[in-house]
Amino acid sequence: MNTTESQGKHVLFISELPDNIMDSELHDFFKDYKSDILMIQVDRNQKMYDIFNTRKPKATIIFRTHEKAQEARNNLNMRRMKGKALNIMWHEKDNSIRYNNKANIFVKGISLNANPRDIYELFSKYGEIISCKICEDEDGNLLGYGYINYYNLDSAENAIANLNKTKFMESELEVEHFQKKNERLQVLQENSSIYIKNIPNSHSKIEDLKGIFSKYGKIAFAKIFQDNNERPYAIIVYADAESANKAKDEMNEKKLNEKDEVGLYVDLLQKKSERKRMLTTKIGDINNKLNQEYKNCNLFIKNLPYDLTEDKLKEIFSKCGEVKSVKISKFLLVTKVSDKFVESETSRGFGFVCYTSEESAKKAIEEFNQKNLPGYENSKRPVIISNFMPKHERKQLLNKLQQTNQFQGNMMPPYGYPPYMYPQMYPRPMPNRGHKNNYRKPQNVQQQAVQPAQSSVPLTQNQNVSNKEDEPNLNYLKSLPNIDAQKDYLGEYLFKKIERHPIAHSKNLSMETISKITGMILGIGDINEIYEITVNNDSITARIDEALGLLEGQ
Repeated sequence: MNTTESQGKHVLFISELPDNIMDSELHDFFKDYKSDILMIQVDRNQKMYDIFNTRKPKATIIFRTHEKAQEARNNLNMRRMKGKALNIMWHEKDNSIRYNNKANIFVKGISLNANPRDIYELFSKYGEIISCKICEDEDGNLLGYGYINYYNLDSAENAIANLNKTKFMESELEVEHFQKKNERLQVLQENSSIYIKNIPNSHSKIEDLKGIFSKYGKIAFAKIFQDNNERPYAIIVYADAESANKAKDEMNEKKLNEKDEVGLYVDLLQKKSERKRMLTTKIGDINNKLNQEYKNCNLFIKNLPYDLTEDKLKEIFSKCGEVKSVKISKFLLVTKVSDKFVESETSRGFGFVCYTSEESAKKAIEEFNQKNLPGYENSKRPVIISNFMPKHERKQLLNKLQQTNQFQGNMMPPYGYPPYMYPQMYPRPMPNRGHKNNYRKPQNVQQQAVQPAQSSVPLTQNQNVSNKEDEPNLNYLKSLPNIDAQKDYLGEYLFKKIERHPIAHSKNLSMETISKITGMILGIGDINEIYEITVNNDSITARIDEALGLLEGQ
């Protein structure tokens, strides 16, 4: 390695992994270096107090030596896993190195048939690369542009001088210094590309489309693709924006054959960010309209039995009125059966029921709130029902409650925020500690064997557990189906104990600060350690001091 910045490092970092990545798949990706790896840690950003987190999973790989880490990075960088090219970087203690815009270059004109690994090897000839990102869509198809960030400016200058306006896989590259959005020109470049769908079978070859659309101007690029349903669509790039606009105006909704049921859909090609912004605005408008139309008709229901189906939920709540829709939140549970991983949809224990009238929703709350649902009388957790609140209203309520520091009545915490942030608002029924049969047994024995690092709880009975009502019950904790539910349960006790702690009173800690400290403790991966902190006052004191030190240092 020629670059002094990377000497001696032995920790690699992957910023964006596929959403459905499994730890075993990442281990298999680095299998050639298994004996040289100390740890592979995947961070999926699944913070239980922030369910709106949409960041991609990331990973840290710790090697025994710098040489093997360097070899793995050079050999595996920008190779595909589950259809996505992995950007493997050195783990930098100083994040400013990664955001050095002076040595960051922007590349466009990349052939859509190119391999991201080939692009990486091409640009690595001119210097040590911090990060290489060749942009792809959700299906792993190249979008024709990317970013290369070097460790020093000379490497970036050499890459620009040698590669700009050169041909690579019959496509001319344009290589230039990267500019931040606020540094770019205010006037956007005119769009010279069009997007075409509803293409009939009689014109499914690119030569057919070129023959039709070439009359509007010189075509620089044209290609037919297929979507997930194997339906053809095309992208045509003209030499100028005027030709693209003329083709859009004249060919949109035009039928190429008399027997065609629908005409072509032709529009200017939009960037992913532009489409996302347009769709987000459109969806937001629709949701706002629906929220106003069905205000106080939509219910959020917690503590649903894990084996309850949506059809059964609709059947139960239809007794109170006409149900417009039902939804039970689910996740993919991965189980290992005969040395094979099997995915199955599993309920998260909460859902939604929307009525066509407010009267029906009120009747449902009166009928079922704080009670077991019909047919599930043996359930140990009665359902808790409240009116669903849109995200912006929940945030407003949260801010108001945190500012006033007042919690009144038997209100349920707003949907999307965990109960431990609202201990006085959440009348959680605790299991009867006098009868062991009242503890909720695991719904599925197989579930406890799934994903040992995340869902099994190898707790023992050796901890000193108090019989007081303010102490968590170990048997009940072990019966919960996954680590999120276990943390949810312990979080309520942690929040209460921190709130009543002498340090909280002496420093007059706000609810927001107490919530942050609780979240820091719940961020620990080992559920045994969280449990030990919860039941041990000395451990709680030490963690509060540590958390306050970190918060004050921010």
